[in-house]
Amino acid sequence: MKKFLLPLFFLLFTLSCRERIRPVSVTVIENQIRSLLEIPTVEYVYREILYFDEEARFLGIKHLDKRLLFSVDMVTRAGFDLSKGLEVHRIFNTLKVTLPRPEILEVDADEGSIHQFFVKEWGGKISRLDYYDELNLRKEGIRDDAVRRGILNKAKENLEGMVSRLVAGFGVESVNFEYR
Repeated sequence: MKKFLLPLFFLLFTLSCRERIRPVSVTVIENQIRSLLEIPTVEYVYREILYFDEEARFLGIKHLDKRLLFSVDMVTRAGFDLSKGLEVHRIFNTLKVTLPRPEILEVDADEGSIHQFFVKEWGGKISRLDYYDELNLRKEGIRDDAVRRGILNKAKENLEGMVSRLVAGFGVESVNFEYR
């Protein structure tokens, strides 16, 4: 009997001394994922060279000539809009995360990167609105180019990696992602 009790005692002692991963509620995991996804998961930066010109004549006589050549960095960010829903379900050590599809969250100009190469103002000044109008015309082309180059797939890959690393500390062995 004593031979049996000693190994049993040893087994119980080692099991009680092992570090245990406390089960974490799905709500805690969901809140961690939400805080992680408040930032875009991928960002592309485009250097754009833009040219603006405006000329006006009255009775064949030029009275307005404005020209501008400048460069600017255009930042395109992609990620997930969690206002469209996030669901997290845990079954034992597997997590199922349901998200909206990735999307372009923002295409914006970095105003600090504007560099003028050439400016001509005769008969009128070039205003900030002239800059912004020219930038807005380029945004849709940049958005399309980023999608064509795979920014949405990269956003998905980055998300899956970030979430998998995050929940590994909670004792989750595998994560399944589903996109609506």
